[in-house]
Amino acid sequence: MRLDNILFRLGMASTIPQARQLVNHRHILVNGRIVDIPSYRCKPQDIITARDEQKSRALIQNYLDSSPREELPKHLTLPPIPIKGLVNQIIDSKW
Repeated sequence: MRLDNILFRLGMASTIPQARQLVNHRHILVNGRIVDIPSYRCKPQDIITARDEQKSRALIQNYLDSSPREELPKHLTLPPIPIKGLVNQIIDSKW
């Protein structure tokens, strides 16, 4: 699944274009490394976090606070640790 889509589904961005911008501006880490490609394919057990800079964390925390708390898809987890998401499994695209 694409990184920009995962950020949107986790509530770390209010729209997919906004998620793409977060990635392009290097605010997002996957497994501790900066990823600046919105189409990056995430794998199971990937950990998605915000950079340690205060600006990056404040941006994403603002999106998390303002987004309505909808039920997360089963393939994603948003732990209580702030600004962190986990990919549990690959989504089955055959609906």
